[in-house]
Amino acid sequence: MSLDQLIYEKIPSLSAGQRKVAEYILNNKDEFSYATLAKLSKDISVSETTVIRFAYSLGFDSFSAMQQKLREEILSVPQRNVEGQIQNQTFYQKVFSREMQALQDWISHIDEELLDKTVEALLNADHILVTGARSSYHAANWFGNRLNLLLGNTHIIQEFYDPRFDLLNHITDKTVVISIAFARYTKWTYRYADSAKKMGATLVSITDSVSSPFFNISDYTILAAPLKDSMGFSSPICMYCLFDAIISKIHDERKDMIVERLKQYEDTYRDFDMYYE
Repeated sequence: MSLDQLIYEKIPSLSAGQRKVAEYILNNKDEFSYATLAKLSKDISVSETTVIRFAYSLGFDSFSAMQQKLREEILSVPQRNVEGQIQNQTFYQKVFSREMQALQDWISHIDEELLDKTVEALLNADHILVTGARSSYHAANWFGNRLNLLLGNTHIIQEFYDPRFDLLNHITDKTVVISIAFARYTKWTYRYADSAKKMGATLVSITDSVSSPFFNISDYTILAAPLKDSMGFSSPICMYCLFDAIISKIHDERKDMIVERLKQYEDTYRDFDMYYE
């Protein structure tokens, strides 16, 4: 099991300080692998004891053993000099190259077993609710529409225009709620997800950090950390790649049913003369 997988497995049981260590490792592997305890304590703003206890919580005998594990994982991944490659590129090519590199880094650490469990939960669901507020709503709307197109049992929940609190009264253990939440994590999305979880729903959260409050309540938590540009805005490239992967896997698992379903949609569109083409 990789260090990333160990961290994700232990997140619910970690203290707030230990979660800060976990987040630092996930975002700064090279720096963490060779830094001293004193430097890490200063950089992460936790005590040296917290870093050591974090290593113990993952099952390592010592902090050094955890560092060695991380070094071995880093060395096993082919390294690429991305900055050198993009020096002579145009402005737009540089932006695209950095996004591609961020996507590749994210892919190299994705937990495919977690994705399979998420897809299985969606395929077995009687009802799917997709929630996302404010800047996350456009993502919830896109993903929810695709799921509904393929599976037909999906509602998109919107904080202001369509909160659908009534659907909470119909939740069963066959309901899957997908919460899409990125910092600063709206309280509305959390409360809706928490209520659904307490009523027996399976909760899938797509978020950006191990410090996200959704880690504490979710059955499956998938990290799709956004890439920050020079202005501090987030690129959703990893998130939409994740959506595409889940949608593609669902299509692969239920190909015949979905092909027939999409054909019925096309027939309906034709009957209503909806499109020019």
